[in-house]
Amino acid sequence: MKTMWQKKIKFLFTNRRWGDFACNFTAVILGIMLTFMGNAWIKERNTQRDVQNTLQLVKSELQTNRNTILYGKQRIEAEIHASQFLLKNKDHLSSVSKDSLNYYSNLPFQTSFITFTTNALELMKNSLLFPQIKDKKLGLSIIQAYASIKVADILYTNYQNLKKEKNEQLDKNPKIAQLFTQKLSYDLLWNYLLTTNEGYNLLVQIPNIVTPEAFDSLLDEIDATIQSIEEYK
Repeated sequence: MKTMWQKKIKFLFTNRRWGDFACNFTAVILGIMLTFMGNAWIKERNTQRDVQNTLQLVKSELQTNRNTILYGKQRIEAEIHASQFLLKNKDHLSSVSKDSLNYYSNLPFQTSFITFTTNALELMKNSLLFPQIKDKKLGLSIIQAYASIKVADILYTNYQNLKKEKNEQLDKNPKIAQLFTQKLSYDLLWNYLLTTNEGYNLLVQIPNIVTPEAFDSLLDEIDATIQSIEEYK
């Protein structure tokens, strides 16, 4: 007894030409291949679309972090300038510009920490899109940019912590602590503080903790990465 498959083969050879069968078979194979290739193309296109969208989030986050680093750099510059101004004019504070004295006098006492974010980078990693970046140099550049952000965070945090320690030494001196409770003019306040080791050391140390220029190469690294993201296709 012949099987159903054998009957179909016999039917093809007895009722159709071999050429027709070959053409039909080829058409089926081509159809399967085109479908597979089409699905692969659509999948790749969708993946790259997701990569592009996530890269835009990374770009936005890098820009935000860049602005934060720039703020930190400018903050340090202002505090260094304040310390240098007070030291330079320590012998004649009563005769300097009142506006300048009012602006600079509080900066050495202030502590201001900053926060950086890595949410977009984590999203790209967790969604497994990071390996799908076609330009491997861009992937490396992104990693380096976030490493630069980490370095900036460490530099700025260490600076503020060391300055905070110097201010705590001021507070531990009972005479200085009592002085802060009085409503003295800034020239009188600093005239006294500069006669103390704690006050003088605070102003001397601030310019020597970190140089603002240390942030420049970090900003350049981030700028280069942002540009590479903009050029990615």
